[in-house]
Amino acid sequence: MTPLARVAVFALLLPAAHAQDAKFDAAKARATAAANLKKAGVGKPTVHETGQFVLATTLPEEKAKALGEVLEKVVPVARKAAQLEAKEQPWKGKLTVYYLPDGSDFKGFFRNVVMDQPGGTYYSLRGDEPFLVDPADVPAKATEADQFAAAAAVVAGAVLKGKAGTAALPDWLTDGFGRVAAARAEGLASKRYQAYKAASRALAFGPKGGKPPAVTELWAETKPAGAEVLAASFADYLAFGPGAANFPKLVAGFRPDENGNTPAPAAAFEAAGWKDLGMLDAAWRKWAATGK
Repeated sequence: MTPLARVAVFALLLPAAHAQDAKFDAAKARATAAANLKKAGVGKPTVHETGQFVLATTLPEEKAKALGEVLEKVVPVARKAAQLEAKEQPWKGKLTVYYLPDGSDFKGFFRNVVMDQPGGTYYSLRGDEPFLVDPADVPAKATEADQFAAAAAVVAGAVLKGKAGTAALPDWLTDGFGRVAAARAEGLASKRYQAYKAASRALAFGPKGGKPPAVTELWAETKPAGAEVLAASFADYLAFGPGAANFPKLVAGFRPDENGNTPAPAAAFEAAGWKDLGMLDAAWRKWAATGK
């Protein structure tokens, strides 16, 4: 897949929940974002504030505003599916999002601000200044809407990780949750969501004359064809569909044991009440294929 851009989403979790909170200094947050962009060598930066985010980007103001609207829409969808209480916050204050579609800007930001080598998506959400870095590779023909949806998926994944706390969620669950939350945020009648559902149904039925993938292949060494769709569809079943009642138990099931070891997926599912993964696979497959 040829990348159109490297999208860096770097999130600093600031000290309070809302701009109207006296402990949250919006002006300081914007100044910090601008200073970090300067430190990274980013030219012509834009810093745009929304109800829940401070966006720092190379996009012009109008497009930064459009991205902010996309991110705002995904948060309530992700919060509901992650089952956060009304006053429960996945992060402190407003999320400062550094959106850098140019690869050189991303690398400069990682090298001069994060002070590390660029890598995959990186989450650090529990410290005094928690952050998230996501280099998103998108297809060469991806539209701006596709890029914004990818950023929304990352933010939705951060909501789930914030809810999870110490639980070490597997990438397939975080990423799948994020993608389906972003698609749902656009509306169940949207082209993105309908395309995802069609791909999910096709995957559940399997290729003509072939065997469909099982959900347990998501944590196998070799990932199945259509792994991204499978992860999104399974996360959809678990968090938004028939498995929603047990979803918080599943998330908690990935918490490290007393020795600091992360439970295997089978153990986490058993802790959530799904002891027979074959039956769970069949239930997901029926739901994905028929909606029932």
